[in-house]
Amino acid sequence: GLEPSTPVKFGLGIMQAGLGFLVLTIGITYFAGEDYRVPLIWLFLAYLLHTMGEICLSPVGLSMITRLSVPRVVGLMMGIWFLSSALAHTLAGIIAQATSGDTVGGVVVDPAAQLATYDSVFGTIGWVGVGIGVLVVVLSPWLKKGMHLDTLGKDPVDHNLAGQAEIGESAAAGTRPDLETKA
Repeated sequence: GLEPSTPVKFGLGIMQAGLGFLVLTIGITYFAGEDYRVPLIWLFLAYLLHTMGEICLSPVGLSMITRLSVPRVVGLMMGIWFLSSALAHTLAGIIAQATSGDTVGGVVVDPAAQLATYDSVFGTIGWVGVGIGVLVVVLSPWLKKGMHLDTLGKDPVDHNLAGQAEIGESAAAGTRPDLETKA
């Protein structure tokens, strides 16, 4: 029914992150004061959209990693998922460096130029994010089909851990009661 597919959730999450940056550009363009300050509500709205987008991405992505990976490499794939977060933080640092401006004693030297830089960088990130999100939503029927969700759990190979069937049995402890002698 109303539950969107995983690719749609990913697309919506990416779009929301992009919209969060576009909200900042709206605040900069239309609501910056003469002192070049933007009302705090625009930062709040950006955080709200980024958080909602993150909720659409992170838990769903981690769930799908464990669901779609070959059982013997699930741990490796989860590690790669978290490594992608580390790479995203590195990219965030590069973006922060691109938006930095000249300061003297912690005060921005040219606030108008700094605000224009924020507007340019955040606008670019926002439109790219929305565009990628729309593309993922448009491609979602093909992505969902490629996930082969209808075949999950039909693997004839037993992927249980060694000894998993014996858990709770005396054989799990490595003992063989059938070979023990009674004294």
